[in-house]
Amino acid sequence: MNKVILILLLLPFLVSAQPRLVVGIMVDGLQQRHIEELQDRFVTGGFKKLTGEGVAFSNIACNIVSSGNATDIVTLASGTVPYYHGVVSNQVFNRNTGNVESIFQDAAYSGIESHLKLSARNFRTTGIVDELMMATQRKSKSYAIGLHAEDVIALGGHAANGVVWMDDVLMKWSSTDYYAEGMPWQALDMNVNGAFQRYVDRAWQPLYPPSTYLAALNERNPKSFEYKSTSKRKSNSPATMLKQTPSANSLVAELALRIFQEQELGMDKFPDALMLQFTVRTPNEMKLSLQTLEKEDMYLRLDDELQFLIQKIENKIGAEKVLFVLFGNQTNAYAPEELKEHNIHAGYFNANRSMALLSSYLMAIYGQEKWINGYYGKNIYLNKKLIEDKGLDFRQMQEVAIEFMLEFEGVQSAYRFSQLMNNGAHPGTEMAKIRNSAHKNYAGDIILTLMPGWLEVDDRENPVGESNTLISNLPVWFYGAKIPQQRIANQHQITDIAPTISKILNIPYPNANIGEAIILTNSE
Repeated sequence: MNKVILILLLLPFLVSAQPRLVVGIMVDGLQQRHIEELQDRFVTGGFKKLTGEGVAFSNIACNIVSSGNATDIVTLASGTVPYYHGVVSNQVFNRNTGNVESIFQDAAYSGIESHLKLSARNFRTTGIVDELMMATQRKSKSYAIGLHAEDVIALGGHAANGVVWMDDVLMKWSSTDYYAEGMPWQALDMNVNGAFQRYVDRAWQPLYPPSTYLAALNERNPKSFEYKSTSKRKSNSPATMLKQTPSANSLVAELALRIFQEQELGMDKFPDALMLQFTVRTPNEMKLSLQTLEKEDMYLRLDDELQFLIQKIENKIGAEKVLFVLFGNQTNAYAPEELKEHNIHAGYFNANRSMALLSSYLMAIYGQEKWINGYYGKNIYLNKKLIEDKGLDFRQMQEVAIEFMLEFEGVQSAYRFSQLMNNGAHPGTEMAKIRNSAHKNYAGDIILTLMPGWLEVDDRENPVGESNTLISNLPVWFYGAKIPQQRIANQHQITDIAPTISKILNIPYPNANIGEAIILTNSE
């Protein structure tokens, strides 16, 4: 009864609050310095509007390990760290099966237009979308659309009406029946009517003459390029280049606009949410800086998509009734390849090779047995049952493995999981950062850190996290909802963003929030 009374008391404030729609825009690979370098090349209504006419947070710190987009998204959306929300990476090692699998793997649910069985149940706290849906007793509407399944589930949380991601093998939109409405009919329609395929069939060439790009300043005769979305990303993989081409962004923008218009988002007294993921990643990308025509072209084409989308939304519901939240993920300014070009110590940590050598070393000491069960994301999982059955000292084997791993080039430090959990650490230390990022259900027995300039790659040569700086930053901007232009240079934490959005929407903070709402200047 008390909960009912509280909701009834809260509803008058909710229905009168601004904005009517929050549009979250996550751009994979986005960097603040890229935005600054391209300011003069952007159109007025895209990135320039989002980053220049609202709130620019120039110092959002991330005291968590960079381990994948889903972790960054959930941390921003929940106002808490992986220690509580549980999304430690896009992929995790499952001790029970011995496999690396999606953090959102869930056999209880089925895919829609997908073989993947996923849900948000391992997202163990509430997020912004969840709190919005609960505060209005599901009278709000919320959708998440993007490129990667884990990232989109992270954006949609538990309570979204529907989430949609791309299948870059079968070339169609996919979803999961975990969500109340399944796949939005607009996505199914694009699969059936050929709209998805029409975007896929587009060839990607430079939008402008190659000589006009900033990347051409250092080249006497800059070469053009051409990519097809259907080309294989790697010869031994069925995945295509789709998610590294502008066609991916165009598909997200097209579906987002259809859902916005046909679901009439932002048109009633209950605020809605539209969470989107775009990308500025390019095929075979080896550099993180803005040094290629492809990278610059991705930004310029996405800029056009954003301008069109923003115009349509503002024209329909009013600029003062929508809040846009633009953000990226944790990335280093430069990739190891770029650092090496300047004789700076850097490299890639190959987990497969390292674990093979560690396994051989432990066999030489303890006997020819499988002492390591698995590895993923700087976490080493020892074979606890075998060690116990053999009557060996588990703690001693941990220390032996730690000493061995510290000899590897690129490894900065190694910790026992219990050491991280039981010892106090100053918030600004490496140990605190790792502890924030570990969850008891997924943590390895030994957790590694890498030296600055080093990145881990998985067995497909994909990075597992893209920043190893002690304090990394996340680019974030707010635009709309009558919030005047301002630049906030004081340092805030990534966990402060969720309570700030909650305050603007006038909804409760997420249930494990540890952040503080950032005070914004109000135009009223």
